[in-house]
Amino acid sequence: MTKLEVAFWQRVLELTRNSQTQNTYDYYVASAKLLTIKNNQATILLPHEIQRKYWETNLESDILTAGFEILDTEIKAVYVFPEDLEDQNLLSSTDAAEDSTDLDDSQYLSPIASNLNSSYTFDNFIQGEGNRFAKSASLAVAAKPGTNYNPLFIWGGPGLGKTHLLNAIGNTVQEANPFERILYITTESFVNEFVNSAMLGKKSMDEFREKFRHLDVLMVDDIQFLVNKESTLDEFFNIFNTMFDKKKQIILTSDRSPKNLKNLPDRLVTRFEWGLSVDITPPDFETRVAILKDKIQHLNFKFQKDAIEYLANQIDSNVRDLEGSLKNINLIASLENLDTITVDIVAKAIRSRTTGAPKMTVIPIEKIQEEVGNFYGVTVKEIKSTKRPQNLATARQVAIYLSREMTDNSTTKIGRAFGGRDHSTVLHAYNKIKNLINQDESLKIEINTIKNKLK
Repeated sequence: MTKLEVAFWQRVLELTRNSQTQNTYDYYVASAKLLTIKNNQATILLPHEIQRKYWETNLESDILTAGFEILDTEIKAVYVFPEDLEDQNLLSSTDAAEDSTDLDDSQYLSPIASNLNSSYTFDNFIQGEGNRFAKSASLAVAAKPGTNYNPLFIWGGPGLGKTHLLNAIGNTVQEANPFERILYITTESFVNEFVNSAMLGKKSMDEFREKFRHLDVLMVDDIQFLVNKESTLDEFFNIFNTMFDKKKQIILTSDRSPKNLKNLPDRLVTRFEWGLSVDITPPDFETRVAILKDKIQHLNFKFQKDAIEYLANQIDSNVRDLEGSLKNINLIASLENLDTITVDIVAKAIRSRTTGAPKMTVIPIEKIQEEVGNFYGVTVKEIKSTKRPQNLATARQVAIYLSREMTDNSTTKIGRAFGGRDHSTVLHAYNKIKNLINQDESLKIEINTIKNKLK
């Protein structure tokens, strides 16, 4: 196919992907192939006759749109099927029959929909201490896919920007080379596509493998969900090996590091560690403020400075929660016809987000400090102090951990209750105890004992 034909077909797939459900797209669209465009007529190969009616009824408007956008003319479709390819006239009209045997077979592969979200770019990714390394690694991969850090494994909690970075890489690569075969896919979609192909038989499975093994860049989100799916694991293992051997880029995300993917086979986890593994941690206060300032540029009202800082203090878990709070604020501002957002409005929005959620028992931080102090034989005054003997440091960290687990206070508020410590110190103490609990059964029992007393 010519470059214009490739661009036309990519646009058709993009339009249909956005207008159809995943299952409908997988069955009726993904297996179709553009053979040629001649005399304003696109010849499209469909595997099954049953697909023709669906294309004629639902998708010809997308073909018209792509024709005017890419080729600046009206394009009509004619549909053919595998048995029609025995017609020598049709064969000779396709690029496949031209005298070009010296070209790589991949030039004749049908384009695929990349599934990329064009709104996710490096330019609108807010960088902070918690994601600096992940962004730098992603930029390096986007600059030279298959060369720098292959595979790239990005891990961290939900709502921290892993999906944003995947799409930013894909969009950057695609902008530099529109003909690269790029695919972003969630693990859930990968599993569903594999299962559907297996159910449809050998031909469908061959098409599935062809699609994945000829990619230039594969991005799989939430790879931890591959657990306990043996057949899918085997297929992904083979795809991974094929792409890696061809020096094609693989990028994966997960909610935990490769070594903590306990339910995946060692042979797969080992391969995840061949390249570079980088983590993303929750944004610090300054980063949260920067994110909010970026988001509110597109809203129809102004924020008072202390309202932004208040929201950044209250929501310290992830970017997704910040965005959710802004949606609530936007709704309140629209309903009440506000042009300026104050601290009171932010507080009202946060309360509305938690309405209907399970009520958290109100436990004062002082009560937690007192109970922890009683258990470890130290005073509340010592817990708040700067003294650092081992037993006191442990008690302090446990009290901070419980203050985050058992109250709805922000890290800033907790820090103030522990002698004016900053939010990063609170977060460090919390994460340290959280990690130790998984390794130290005695500590886990101690914390559960204190929790029971507090409850």
